[in-house]
Amino acid sequence: MLNISEKRNINFENFLHYARNIGIYVNKHLCIKEVSKGNNGIFSNNDIHKNELLIELPKSFLIPKSIFTNYILEQEIEYPDMKFLDNYFSSIPSYEYFKKNSIFFLDQEKKNEILNFFVELSPSRRKIDQLFSSFDKLNDLEKYISLIFKTRAFNFEHNQYLCPIIDLVNYKYQTPKVLYNKEGMHFKNNTTLTKYEQFYHGYENQSNIISFFLNYNFLPNNFNRVSIPSNFFSLNIPQNKKDLVDEYYWIISNGKLSNKKRIVFDNLTIPVDFKLEINKLIPNSSLVNKILISILEMLKNEIKYQDVIEFLNKDSDQNHIHNFVKSLKINYLNIQALIDNLSKS
Repeated sequence: MLNISEKRNINFENFLHYARNIGIYVNKHLCIKEVSKGNNGIFSNNDIHKNELLIELPKSFLIPKSIFTNYILEQEIEYPDMKFLDNYFSSIPSYEYFKKNSIFFLDQEKKNEILNFFVELSPSRRKIDQLFSSFDKLNDLEKYISLIFKTRAFNFEHNQYLCPIIDLVNYKYQTPKVLYNKEGMHFKNNTTLTKYEQFYHGYENQSNIISFFLNYNFLPNNFNRVSIPSNFFSLNIPQNKKDLVDEYYWIISNGKLSNKKRIVFDNLTIPVDFKLEINKLIPNSSLVNKILISILEMLKNEIKYQDVIEFLNKDSDQNHIHNFVKSLKINYLNIQALIDNLSKS
């Protein structure tokens, strides 16, 4: 078995050079630089015009969890280029990095401290408690693979894959997302990249800043999205509207319905699909807004906001707990801003 705890060393210039030679497209004006300790990013070393192809990764180079696991276990695998896979393994964080930087390695006392910022028996508290408990049951290798995929994987054709080089692009809210086609994945820039500028992308949909922090261990700037979890509320189905209920969108039980999927309010606006489906059943937009406000109030009040403020006022240490509690404050304020928007419309 490979050593998952060993510190990694890689020459990124050679890594990109080798990738280009085996058929992975990386724009000649891109390079990899260290942004901070343990964190690298992709930069332009010359001007790159708008809509130029930046990176293109063929489908065959995507790494599913089974191949990644067997590679670490040094079992036989099928992959287009083993030297490239070796290079890729050298480019990703070690297990020791996660032990120092992931909230999942907090001791139980500190995890309980986090959970106590939620109302007892609230759905969010239960969900996070389950995440912690499930993680604790894993062995070291399983924990490492789980965190690598949690922090780096992309969804492609309904499966999760590690995407070499593409996963070195850092996040910024409201920047272009990776593009998909049947051949694989690629990036284009929607603005001109100037010399020495870092190229960013928007991660695949993270429904709120709490789940974002739990996945990626940092708080992004200007995160302006909240969500209602799946099956969070229950509404009576209007008697004369039962035939209009879309079972793909709604959970139906005993004359009531609930949301089958999470409802994501990007930029604090009502998503189009929810608006279409709820308007079939409740064509009164004012009533819909009132219903949404009552649901969002329940969601907001899962958080013990006064405890959050008191903690942040007395604790300025930028540790895991502090940043998690800060994510609660941001999420609470985002929900309140959405409620205010709905109240005015």
